[in-house]
Amino acid sequence: MRYFSMIALVLLLAPLSRAQERDHLTEKEVDLVREAQIIDARIDVFIKAADRRILVLTTPNATQKKKEEEIWGPLPTGSRAELLIDFRRILSEAMEKLDDSAERNRSNPLLAKALDKLKAAATRQIAALRALAPQMTEKREQRALLEAIDEADVAAKGSLK
Repeated sequence: MRYFSMIALVLLLAPLSRAQERDHLTEKEVDLVREAQIIDARIDVFIKAADRRILVLTTPNATQKKKEEEIWGPLPTGSRAELLIDFRRILSEAMEKLDDSAERNRSNPLLAKALDKLKAAATRQIAALRALAPQMTEKREQRALLEAIDEADVAAKGSLK
């Protein structure tokens, strides 16, 4: 009976913990990732999603063109720490997708192209992230920034498994 109570408690609390976790992509971005089945197109979506977080972080009152908003949805929102965590998770997911694609078909010529795109974007993004350092005053923001830079550094030096 005690075992059953523990399982019931875990099952009741599990959805609460997942509900509190923030999605790192907006709904429109998730749809675009899902639609982009070719690896280099999918990586383009991840790069754009990461760039959107950097735009919001670096540009007060950032806006986008109406056409872009129709495609991508509104710019992401959240605290600086949340946006940096989202950025890190986006790059991490992009690298996972590259590795998954390589496991399925290492000879795919689009893999190298996608990897090169991600490396170039991450290199560019590192500079933008480092420029944010003086603005990060809270410990959580500073940690999130360091983790975002570390993830971008891994992506910039990346190679396929």
